[in-house]
Amino acid sequence: MKTREVFVVGDSLFAETLVEILGKSENISVIGTAPNSESALSLLEKQFPDAVIVAVADENAVAAFSPILVANPNLPIIHTDINTNQVQVITNQFIDAHITDLMDAIADLPDRDSGRDHKMSK
Repeated sequence: MKTREVFVVGDSLFAETLVEILGKSENISVIGTAPNSESALSLLEKQFPDAVIVAVADENAVAAFSPILVANPNLPIIHTDINTNQVQVITNQFIDAHITDLMDAIADLPDRDSGRDHKMSK
C-alpha cells in the first residue's frame, strides 16, 4: 500500500492525539501541523500533502477549512468531528462512498496529478 502524506490542522487535544495515532500508521506520514487554517496556508505552499485533515471541534467547521480549500482547490480536505464521530471528505475528485473510517479515507484518496511538480494553485 502506498504511503500517504497528510497535514493536520487543529490546536486541540483531539488534533494532537490524531497526529500521534496517524504517526504510528505504516501507511500514513504526518508531514506538518498548524493550529489554524491561516497558519497552514503558508506552510502548504512549501509542502505537498496528499490531504489536509482539519481536526477542530467547532460548530462552524467550514470556516476552519474554507481558506485552505479556496487557496488549494485540488487538495483533498478531510474534516474529522470528535463530537459526531464522522469523517467528511471535501475534494473535487471522486472517492468511494463506502468510506467510514479515517484511515480508509486517507488510503482511498485519489493520486494527485501534479502537486509535487509545481506549487499548488493560489
